[in-house]
Parts: sequence; C-alpha cells; structure tokens
Amino acid sequence: MVAVASLGLLGCGSEKDTPANKDPVATTAAPRDAGAVAIDAAAPARKVFLHGAGRCGECHEKMFDEWETSAHARAATSPLFKAASASAHETTCARCHTPLAADAPKDMITTEGVTCDVCHTLREPKPAKTGAGFRLAIDDMVKFGPRCNLDDHYFHRMGCSPEHQQAELCGSCHWWEPRGVPVFTEYADWKAGPAAAANQPCQDCHMPKEKAPLAVGAPVRTGVPHHGMLGLAADLRARALGLAVSVKDEAGTLAVTVALTNAGAGHFVPSGLPERRVVVVARVVDPAGAELAVERRSLGRVLVDAKGAEVPFWRAIKVGSDSRIAPGATWSETFSFTPPGAGVVEIEVLYRSASETLTRELALPEVESERMTGAKVPFGGPGTGGRAKLPKTVTVKPPVAKKRPAKQGPAKQGK
Repeated sequence: MVAVASLGLLGCGSEKDTPANKDPVATTAAPRDAGAVAIDAAAPARKVFLHGAGRCGECHEKMFDEWETSAHARAATSPLFKAASASAHETTCARCHTPLAADAPKDMITTEGVTCDVCHTLREPKPAKTGAGFRLAIDDMVKFGPRCNLDDHYFHRMGCSPEHQQAELCGSCHWWEPRGVPVFTEYADWKAGPAAAANQPCQDCHMPKEKAPLAVGAPVRTGVPHHGMLGLAADLRARALGLAVSVKDEAGTLAVTVALTNAGAGHFVPSGLPERRVVVVARVVDPAGAELAVERRSLGRVLVDAKGAEVPFWRAIKVGSDSRIAPGATWSETFSFTPPGAGVVEIEVLYRSASETLTRELALPEVESERMTGAKVPFGGPGTGGRAKLPKTVTVKPPVAKKRPAKQGPAKQGK
C-alpha cells in the first residue's frame, strides 16, 4: 500500500465570483452526460463516470505530463509493488494502489493506479491507522479541486474542495499500521512535527504552485500546483538534508564525523515504505583517485519478525530499530580510517527505494541509488605535526528549490 494523494486542479472554463467555500452540490447544475460513462459489471444499474489519464491529458496536458513521471502513475505497475503483492497476499493494499478496482474491476483504468479520477473524485478523507479512509464520488460527473471560482465545463462539472489543499487528503492513504506495525506513517509523523504546527500541508512541498494554464487554451493563472510530487524540478530528496563533514587527525588515524540534518522535509527521512533507506558512504581515495577504504551506514526503519530478523513489512511483528531522521533533527556518526599518505575523504549520501533485504526477498533487480548530497575533504600525509590540511569541516546546505526545467521538444498531442 503506497501513498496516494495527488491533490490538484482540474478545470477548464472561466473564473467567476463565488464564495471560496461554495457548496459544489448546491450551486452546480445537474450532471450532463459527456459520453464517457463506464458501467460497473457487478452493478449494471449504477453509472460510473471514469476516464483514463490520457483522456484527461487532452485538455490538462501540463498535469498529465507531470503525473506520468510520478510514483502515483506507477502505483499499480511498478515491479516492486507487483512482486510485494504477490508475496504478501495483502488484499488491503489494493484500496490505495488500485483505488478504482472495486468500482470498475474490468476497466483498464485500474492499471493506472492513482490516476486523475482517483484524486479528483476523492471525498471525505479521514486519516487513520487502518488506512484508505476516503470515498470516491465516481457516480457523478463532478471533478473536485481547490478552486471554487470556475464554471462547469461541457466535459465535467467543477467541484469545490478545500480538502485538496489539506494534508488530510494525503493522509487518507499515507498512514497505515496493519496489525499494529508502523508501515506508512508519513501523515502521523507530519501531524506531530513542526510543519503541521506551522500550517504547512504536504501540498506546499510536494505540489508547489506556479503560473500556468489549467487547461489547453485557458489563460495563465497563478497558484497552479505541480503534479509530479517531487517539486518543480523533481529535487525534493536533494533538498531534504543538510550535511556537515569534519575530519581531524588522531595520531595518524582520520576521525571522520558525518552529520546529517533533516532541514527540508516535514516528515522523517527516509519516509514511505519502511524498506526505503538513506545510505551514507564514507570513502578514502588516494591522490590518483584509487579507493583505499570504504564504510557504509544505512538509515531507516527496520521491521523484524519474532526472532529479531529483518523481514518485509507483511511478515513483521514489530520495529527492530529506527534510525530515520526526524524533522529538524540531526544524525551523526564517526568513521575511522588510517590511510598511509595523503588523499581525499569523500562522503556520498544516497537514497534507495528498497533495502537489500527486500530486494533479495523479492528477487528484484538491483535498485538504483539516487544521490541526495555529498562532500569532499582533502588531507595530507602523516607527520610529526599531524596531517596537513586538518582539522577541517565542510558544510553543505540543502539547495534552494529549482525552477521547472525548460520543456524540450514539441508539445505532446492526443494523449
């Protein structure tokens, strides 16, 4: 069960002056049949209004392009999810990974995972440890979003939803503790942290706003959220951690202290699937770049079985250890190396979407690592006065948010 909550804007049409809290049921017209009605085989009398993301993308090209690269788009099809589902036999995962399957089990739209018609029909979000606390209003043509001043469009009606700017929408799937085992706790961690106290919901970071048209041919508006979930430049992980590396000589031995501060995330790092890891790699190389020594530390929540062995979450009974970094907190550890001469200490901080244990358990291909931050500290050879160039501390602050990269190539047509 992975996180859902792609909150966003849908809506062609012109703006009109209406209260920000208008009632979408009381103030919109009766449904108009747009000719895109799916019939639920299990309940033929019930009309289910669903569209594939490509159909939505014909008007909402910006949102489609962003969503298409997101984890939400792969919620039902990623190799990790499919392998885990087959191994776990955990039926409750489907409600958040394939939310439309219960209402349209034979429709291809269910393979799109957390698609447009999931988030834009999501109502009554109620985060809880049991997960999947929401209802999908798919038996009407209303598509909900946070704007309350848009006219209905011929293709669908506009629904006003303040919840689409609130963390509770995300928390309806981003909190799940089956059998008392904390699996997904992003919402609960956020709720207990400084971001919630400062009234900074998930959307502030995961769906930053920019100037853009809401639909093809519509005017450019302010406050249009990005739908990729990792920032305008997909760099949220790179902006999460601050790094400080201190190197000093202790009788010929290098004492390398690495400190990581969660300066950019409103939840623990790493977050999400318990098997996600932040890996700190401390390496010493000679002046020619040849590796002399290397050590690694893996940070994350480790779930274990009754014998204390690390296992995937569906076989776990408790938390064995938890070295995730809380918002505003710092993790620190010292590495020791004894190189024969001069060289460079290289620190790399990497993100892994799955631990080595889970990768082996599911026989998955090797998971690629994503660089979050890093630093280099040169040092001299040993001498009576200690190593030259030491002691030294290098500090790397999290980078500022990048702007959206320029779009390459011609615009896509006919999705």
